[in-house]
Amino acid sequence: MAKTKRAQPGKFRCDACDRKFSMKAHLARHMATIHATPGQKAAAKKRGRPGRKPGRPIGRPVGRPSGIAARVGLRNMSLEEISELMAAARIEAQVKISELQAAFA
Repeated sequence: MAKTKRAQPGKFRCDACDRKFSMKAHLARHMATIHATPGQKAAAKKRGRPGRKPGRPIGRPVGRPSGIAARVGLRNMSLEEISELMAAARIEAQVKISELQAAFA
């Protein structure tokens, strides 16, 4: 079985902290994010990662989030109804906590 060709481990070394990198690009990214001045760090963050469309969140699907809000129907409730629901949930949680404390006391 043929081995894949790899860069020498630790071929590129950071002069500031002696950390080793196998690729020059990794060392450059390290220098830009760890050892740069605050202005340089902001510029590096603004550039972003290559291949990513600007304005799109990383790792999140586009559109309305699904989850508990959709299942419970919070989207169709007014703020007053949500406030009442939260107060009722808080009271129910306090009752459950007191029941558990009594059971383990």
